[in-house]
Amino acid sequence: MRILISNDDGIYSSNLHLLYASLRRAGHDVRAVAPAEQHSGAGCCLTVHGPILTNRVSIPHASGGPFEGIAVSGTPADCVILALRGIMPEFRPELVISGINFGPNAGQDVFFSGTVGAAIQAAMYGLPTMAVSHCAHSGITMAHADLAVRLAEAMDWANLPLHRVYNLNLPDCPAEEIRGLKVCRHSTDWACLDSYERRFSPRGREYYWMIDPFQHFQLEDEGTDKSWLHKGWATLSPLNIDLNDEDTAKKLNENKLWEAALS
Repeated sequence: MRILISNDDGIYSSNLHLLYASLRRAGHDVRAVAPAEQHSGAGCCLTVHGPILTNRVSIPHASGGPFEGIAVSGTPADCVILALRGIMPEFRPELVISGINFGPNAGQDVFFSGTVGAAIQAAMYGLPTMAVSHCAHSGITMAHADLAVRLAEAMDWANLPLHRVYNLNLPDCPAEEIRGLKVCRHSTDWACLDSYERRFSPRGREYYWMIDPFQHFQLEDEGTDKSWLHKGWATLSPLNIDLNDEDTAKKLNENKLWEAALS
């Protein structure tokens, strides 16, 4: 398959290199376009008020083997759009994989994640797409990357709905200890991200620092991605990027809002 990969941790991420190497070993035609720097939490942000610079990167001794890709000065979303519409017009990917992310993208993470944000751009173009994350911030091995690749290969992309992000999370354990795969919904147990510490610069200027950005992942929400991940299962959550709420729109129309506002 022709596969485009990207991420939000940056072009020098060892997780990206392992995914690239695993896909190449499996015989796929892989191209990597990723941010030049760390962009975790970027969501679907785009660069609209400045230039986007690109640079070819070659790392002979990357994790898993030689790595080649294109570094982009913009966001993860920029990377995918540029790859599809600017940098490589001759390369038409059959699949887009974003990741492998350091840390989970479960529950409300999907709204902030640059990994998911990159995948959303591909889904908007009607391409099969996966976002892949590992629940730890270290310890990923080639076995984890191989598992993600085999799951991607097992997906019946020709018969699955498009305009979806298939969000895969791997639990924090060795690949051989993962209990299996749960296809489930993502958690909607919304937690407030309120752990900010008030600090002062050496010159006395006030600023705030998020001290535990992953606290919400620890919350239990039975039957959802978070809960299964805590129990050692991999999770796959199909995310529909169509945000329309037709039932609520119908109720609003029944309320005759325009007439009420003018009365």
